[in-house]
Amino acid sequence: MISRFLFYIPLIALFIGCNTAPESKIPTTALKGATLFDGNGNQTSNGVILVQEGRITAVGGAETEIPAGAEVIDVSGKYITPGLVDAHVHFGQTGFYDGRPDALDLRDTLPYEAVQKQLASNPDRYYEAYLRSGVTAVYDVGGYEWSLGLPASAEDNLDAPHVAAAGPLLTPVPQENLAVINTDQGNQLIQLTSPELGRERVQKQTALGATGIKIWMIALKDTVFMNSLHAVKEEVGRQNNKLIVHATNLDQAKEALRLGAKVLVHSVDDQPLDDEFIDLARKAGVIYCPTLVVLRGYNNAAKALTNKFEVQDPNNVVDAETKNRINSGHLFFKYYPNPEKYEENIAGESEYYEGLEAMMAANLKRVYEAGIPIALSTDAGNPGTLHGISIYDELEAMQQAGISPTDIIPMATRNGALAMERADDFGTLEVGKMADLIVLEKDPSMDASNFRSITHVMRGGLIRPVNVPFDKD
Repeated sequence: MISRFLFYIPLIALFIGCNTAPESKIPTTALKGATLFDGNGNQTSNGVILVQEGRITAVGGAETEIPAGAEVIDVSGKYITPGLVDAHVHFGQTGFYDGRPDALDLRDTLPYEAVQKQLASNPDRYYEAYLRSGVTAVYDVGGYEWSLGLPASAEDNLDAPHVAAAGPLLTPVPQENLAVINTDQGNQLIQLTSPELGRERVQKQTALGATGIKIWMIALKDTVFMNSLHAVKEEVGRQNNKLIVHATNLDQAKEALRLGAKVLVHSVDDQPLDDEFIDLARKAGVIYCPTLVVLRGYNNAAKALTNKFEVQDPNNVVDAETKNRINSGHLFFKYYPNPEKYEENIAGESEYYEGLEAMMAANLKRVYEAGIPIALSTDAGNPGTLHGISIYDELEAMQQAGISPTDIIPMATRNGALAMERADDFGTLEVGKMADLIVLEKDPSMDASNFRSITHVMRGGLIRPVNVPFDKD
């Protein structure tokens, strides 16, 4: 087992150890004895991982030579995978209604402008929840322009996951209808009204660091929008960027693939996928990000209004402000429309969402069986889909849809890194890659729920237990 002592001594001692390496050399940390899942589908029993200067220098079996003076951490009987990657999050959303007044308007009590200013000034509010849930990288696929600064600020911060961001979303929805979820300080959703605007947004967001331009729904019969969207596609190619599309409708999803979308977010939920979709997906080289649990999240957020949303957070990783919102949900019941029909509405929504989830699960299995790349993604930040811990519900939903837990591991690690365009840096346990990994008590290849047995997370070579708050001094 991992020695408890190792993780409570000062960090300098953790990396130097009792047999100090020569001062001119940077010491090596060795994780020894665990079963390793490399993220490429390979498994090694009684494995060894060597880490130096935040990167992996060796991965192998028991025969792997451990340098003299290395700090050896005994992980016998444990399981190690690369750090998880959540390929769909939103740092501009809180996990409650204060971040989505279009779902339930609390602005009289919790002004939306103030919420967004707080998020912009404190973007690391959710970082620890991600890391202590085992998520070492996230893709913010839509938000205010300030989100485009997160990749650079988070990259060398070992208290943060790696971040990629897409910035403001382009949509056919009229701007006046978007006012409720935009602010006077800027827009996170922008109506695409002309080719010129489309090209301008692609150029600007790419220059600001966007790794992806996201389209929020496709209006197939709106000729102005479609002409503008084709201009966006062309400019995305000129800027060497990529197209991300939100499409839950099969016809819209097919059009996204014809346009060459590289990331398709959300599952198609209106009808079964057909052969044409599969063929288009293969030709486009798309990554499918299913977000299976976000709908039930909305139902859970509504239950919070009567304090019936039970959050499974045994390691107490959810940030204090989010917990306060959830635990004080009854204070916001007065904003619920038609409160006399609350119970009836909750039951009806639950049944409706279950129907959509069944279609989403069936379509995910079809994608899986066709060999289309799939990336773990939650849409965290939406009401009821909390940052960090929602990853476990999504993993379990993927397994329930018919994906084997063994195949889920690369989807939860390597494929998300591919979506983020960071596969050369992390997502697999390979020599030269960043030392981002998690330690589990139980075998994740036997059951996806075993990811909940996480005990430690390593980000950039720094390993810490997840059951206590990080010491950031």
